[in-house]
Amino acid sequence: MLKLASRGVIRFHASQGRFKQAVLRTGHAIYMAVPPPLRRHVASGYIGVTLLLKRVLRVEEQTELTPLADAGTLSFWGVPKVDIATFSLTVEGAVERPRSFDYDELMALPSVDQLVRMDCVGGFRNNTRMSGVRLDTLFDMVGLAPGAQRAVFHCADDYFESITLTDLRRHDAFLAYSVNGTAVPHLGYPLRLAIPGKYGYKWPKWVTRIEIVADDRKGYWPERGLPDRGNVGDRR
Repeated sequence: MLKLASRGVIRFHASQGRFKQAVLRTGHAIYMAVPPPLRRHVASGYIGVTLLLKRVLRVEEQTELTPLADAGTLSFWGVPKVDIATFSLTVEGAVERPRSFDYDELMALPSVDQLVRMDCVGGFRNNTRMSGVRLDTLFDMVGLAPGAQRAVFHCADDYFESITLTDLRRHDAFLAYSVNGTAVPHLGYPLRLAIPGKYGYKWPKWVTRIEIVADDRKGYWPERGLPDRGNVGDRR
């Protein structure tokens, strides 16, 4: 029974159909209807229940490589269409040499290829091999200005997430362009952040711009009640 329930969770999160989109959008609407002062308590309770269910369903025992057909993803507003021929990544803000990189330029930079684990607050886990470019490489090329504190990742679907530069370095974050050796649009291709040790909402997909800021602004979900640090296990 546990295996069947666990399989059901995996298949739901890996699906790309209308039913899943309807469930996600309905859940989003219900959550946003909660008064802002109460959202952090609701989010904390939800994460606590999810952590308990993960123990019951033995998600922690899932260490094998996740097949792409089983890889979970949450995209509330669908998968944006990105033309790789015109795609570019802009790094700007509190930097000394703002610039844009086209896809070929990114592919020509030194790459990293490693096994990573992503845990979602929704309860699933992906164990995949991702390849990409380290953020430190890009930051060295543009030069971080004195006082720079955070990187805000802006995405093609209008999602955004903010992470401290300290955390990006601590977690060896990189921008991934392939998953299990394959370019997968619904998993974030052409670029998504990979930051092991943080919840999936801290792994923004379809990144098109990185804004370096000298303030403490928050990302999309932390503005709406989820933990700002977003380490796996955080509830507040």
